[in-house]
Amino acid sequence: MRKLFSKIILIAFLILFVSLSSVSFATNEVTTNTVDEDILSSYETNYTFVASDLFLFDANVEISDIIHGNAFVYGGTVNVTGEIYGDLFVIANSLNISKDAVVYGNIFALATNITISGLASDVYAMTSSEFVLDETGYIDRNINLSADSVSLSGQIGRDANLTCNNLSIPESSEEIIGGDLSYTAESEFQIPEGVVSGEISYTAPAEVDTSTIILSEISNIISVLLYAFVIIMLTIWIAPKFKDRVCEIISKKGFLSFGIGLLVFFGIIIIAFLLLLFTSGFGAMIAVATVGLLILAFSISNTVFSMAIGKRIANKFNWNGNVAYVLLSLLIVLILELISYIPYVGAPIRFITAIIGLGIISVNAFKRKDLVADKKQD
Repeated sequence: MRKLFSKIILIAFLILFVSLSSVSFATNEVTTNTVDEDILSSYETNYTFVASDLFLFDANVEISDIIHGNAFVYGGTVNVTGEIYGDLFVIANSLNISKDAVVYGNIFALATNITISGLASDVYAMTSSEFVLDETGYIDRNINLSADSVSLSGQIGRDANLTCNNLSIPESSEEIIGGDLSYTAESEFQIPEGVVSGEISYTAPAEVDTSTIILSEISNIISVLLYAFVIIMLTIWIAPKFKDRVCEIISKKGFLSFGIGLLVFFGIIIIAFLLLLFTSGFGAMIAVATVGLLILAFSISNTVFSMAIGKRIANKFNWNGNVAYVLLSLLIVLILELISYIPYVGAPIRFITAIIGLGIISVNAFKRKDLVADKKQD
């Protein structure tokens, strides 16, 4: 649940980042006369000089300017043909650093494919497919990379730390890696002699013990069931009518519960983020407390959903005892936990049921307030 909540926080941050970028992140493009004339004369085309950090978000991004600052880029295809005097931060499907491009700072990249034909200082990258350092590419210091396939034809000034499935380094009369090469892969690669100046070290992936994984997952399922059991027993003890109310809500207001759950979940995240961003002191305390309550409610939301379904099934078969209700609720908890292991669909289903459970908690809270108000009026 914490991993899921972290992802939602990140998504909300990215949404806010994107929504503000078109307004707040506009840069002032100025022609500077502080740059050395020798640098200016080396370019055949007229470059635009940007005297601040650059923020770009688009399907296709082209950076052809000279940036006196950092560049923060999110896009489908990102092509860098200019110069960046700071760091380059990229999330993209494809990143291409052309042979005329220079990144004087570091490159931090998350992409499907990365090709570097120009110059960079340090590279920290993760790619799900291919990383290519062309013959004209030059990394002045270190490269730290995780990729499926790596091709190194250019030069690396210092060390290369790689995690990959395939590594291609052509035989060359010159050194390609000026320092050490450290790599992790399923098997050792044949590294041509003379292309690595320092030491070559290979690390095999840690062996996976299937029995340990199975025992760990079984232990996790037992923990989930025990946690749900405690929640169910506490509600029976503290609020005996809670099971009847949640059953009524799921029966009559199931879709409404889902909508309210979404509204509460994302609404609280956005409001808390804005409070933390624009306030301090008491406002920040309210934001932290609200998020804490959301985490608590979300942690029991799947159990509440299971309680509602379990009570509804018990009513259908006229099983009025608490034993049948508890066992049916735990059975639904177990089913949901097993569904979560199904690739692609398991996590979305668990999220939907958790949102419905959160909506049920919210609807129940409002109903109790109405009941209290009605009793006071009577």
